[in-house]
Amino acid sequence: MTDESTAAEAVRDGEFAFRLTNETPLYETPDASSRMVTKLAAGSIVTVHERAGDFLHVITPNDSFGFIPASTPIGDIEAMSLAPPPEPTVEDNAPSTSAAAAFSAQQDAAATRRAEDRDWKPEPINVGDAQRLLIYDRIDKNKRGTLMIMGGFVIFLALFFAAIGAVIGFSSAAPFSEQLTIALVTGAIAGAIALVIAVVMYRSSTSIVLGISGAHEVTKQEEPVLYRIVENLSIGSGLPMPKVWVIEDSAPNAFATGRNPGAAHVAATRGLLDKLEKRELEGVIAHEVSHVGNYDTRLMTLVAVVVGLVALLSDLMLRLTWYGSGARSSNRDKGGGAIALVILAVAVVFIALSPVIASIMRLALSRQREYLADASGALLCRNPDALADALLKISADPEPLEVANKATAHLYICNPLKGHESFLNNLFSTHPPIEERVRILRAM
Repeated sequence: MTDESTAAEAVRDGEFAFRLTNETPLYETPDASSRMVTKLAAGSIVTVHERAGDFLHVITPNDSFGFIPASTPIGDIEAMSLAPPPEPTVEDNAPSTSAAAAFSAQQDAAATRRAEDRDWKPEPINVGDAQRLLIYDRIDKNKRGTLMIMGGFVIFLALFFAAIGAVIGFSSAAPFSEQLTIALVTGAIAGAIALVIAVVMYRSSTSIVLGISGAHEVTKQEEPVLYRIVENLSIGSGLPMPKVWVIEDSAPNAFATGRNPGAAHVAATRGLLDKLEKRELEGVIAHEVSHVGNYDTRLMTLVAVVVGLVALLSDLMLRLTWYGSGARSSNRDKGGGAIALVILAVAVVFIALSPVIASIMRLALSRQREYLADASGALLCRNPDALADALLKISADPEPLEVANKATAHLYICNPLKGHESFLNNLFSTHPPIEERVRILRAM
């Protein structure tokens, strides 16, 4: 092939990747009057995706898509010349002695820039003499912790609905044996009604979360880098490809949601795509894909719904107890007497404390699953340091995520609510301390 060859001739000859001889406009559609996406520098390597009339649909070195005229002059392909060219500078626009010399200078500048990005370390946390951790051991430990918390959560819910039944049953004027029956039946009915409400809320939770976040779905052509990372990690984990979403917010963050791996969604903010290196972005997405593979998206959505219901039912029962205290006092005199009074008092106190207990258990579970996703994500991307660097960058970024709120904050990889740091907020945080997460990742 000579320097006078055109892109169309290269395609006819069966060559689908070539170097551009001159600066070439990249159009959004196969039409010279359409919007020009960018200008590709002389020496850039492009790969042909398909022919579109007098234009070629190409993939640029920066993994973006566009159209170039089929008549574009091209040169020979040089070995190891697929590195992306740097952003155009004032010097780039100056005439050069040859396209090869300009391309060589661009390669050197790109290598320097990548080396600077690679050497960046955001206040690394020193592991010191801490014992090194095996990723598999960390995963097993987190799974055991989750099972213990879930077992406690089930027991708590059983006691909660039993307390509801006790408030209703032991407030009646029936004999003690009948009060006990009423309490058991009422508790079972309350649990069944709550289950139905929880199922309805659970099934609609994914669309609600995506709507609240302001995310929009993207395709491989729109966000090729993000889409390919999600695609590769999904293949590596053996999971179905989740839908990919982008939140147009400059604060770096990401989350995953969905009832099961077959209906999962992974969302990243524009700030995450702009501010993280590719290896760090891969670490974050590996964390989120791990949430999907570990069924955290299902578990935490269900727990969030149940905790909300507990708070709602607790408030309702306390109001009924307060407004009906006079009638229940007279009924207790006719009912089970002192024993019923003690059971009723304990039930009311337990119901009053239930929202706090449920929230604490939810926080413990959320933190355990974050640790698990860190370990699973490090195993998936094979680079714990990349995820650690990403966590430090995200946490150090001062911008708050505008679309986040306390109801959705637990979904994100880092707490998106900035500027609300305090002892109580940290105590009831859904995320483990960043320093601890990074320390563990560095030790893996």
